[in-house]
Amino acid sequence: MSMMNWLAIATIIVVFLVGRGFFTRVIRNIGIEREVAEKRVQYVLVVVNILWVLLALTALSLAAGVGFSEYSLFFSSFIAILGVALFAQWSILSNVTASVIVFFFFPYRVGDTVKIIDGDNSVEGLIKEITLFHVILVGEDLTIFTYPNSMVFQKAVSIVSAKRVNTELDLDDKNRSDGTD
Repeated sequence: MSMMNWLAIATIIVVFLVGRGFFTRVIRNIGIEREVAEKRVQYVLVVVNILWVLLALTALSLAAGVGFSEYSLFFSSFIAILGVALFAQWSILSNVTASVIVFFFFPYRVGDTVKIIDGDNSVEGLIKEITLFHVILVGEDLTIFTYPNSMVFQKAVSIVSAKRVNTELDLDDKNRSDGTD
């Protein structure tokens, strides 16, 4: 390997490490800004980090001298295997993808009461949690509904009431009522 290859490899490693830190900070800041649960932030970070590592490994192998002909053979085999595997499990991939999209663009938060409009099968409840695969709702009669993220993303969702709890205010009010300031 030439000196240029080693320089390219070092550059890719530095870009990978800096980019990983950047993406982590951006996703965490979005989570804080939108008051998203830490568990959901972790889900999105895992998905983004896996994609970032795959991209870095591809760039490293190209910089190390792996030719495009070897890549085309590897990727065509990988895509064929992945296609067969994901065809059987397409709903898992669609739910993970929808979870990432819901993280960045879903206007509803944990604590909101929403109605997912699905014809005769409409569901209404308080959002208890948004996981990697499901939105968990609690109905008025304490029935727990799990609704797949891909379906929440596809269906109309209306806010019945947005009752988000600000824990800082709650603690301040409790301290005032106790007489401690």
